[in-house]
Amino acid sequence: MVKCEDCKKEMIGSKSCTAKYIMIDNVIYLRNTTYFDSGKNCHDCGIENKKGNIHHYGCDMERCPKCKKQLISCSCGDNVKVIK
Repeated sequence: MVKCEDCKKEMIGSKSCTAKYIMIDNVIYLRNTTYFDSGKNCHDCGIENKKGNIHHYGCDMERCPKCKKQLISCSCGDNVKVIK
């Protein structure tokens, strides 16, 4: 099994990542808790698809709190740090 580097939980089967903040260019943001795919669990990181839950960092479903695009491919993602 793969563990999240930030919350130390098993990625598949965990309800949510617990790292609630992300720093982009020295500004701290709350991580997105409203964007999910259509299944019971996220197809990429395995969290329960439910409002209030946070994708594990690196998941292709996580949205950038700054530009609202996909975090792993937006230009904001070059200078990101997860805050535990």
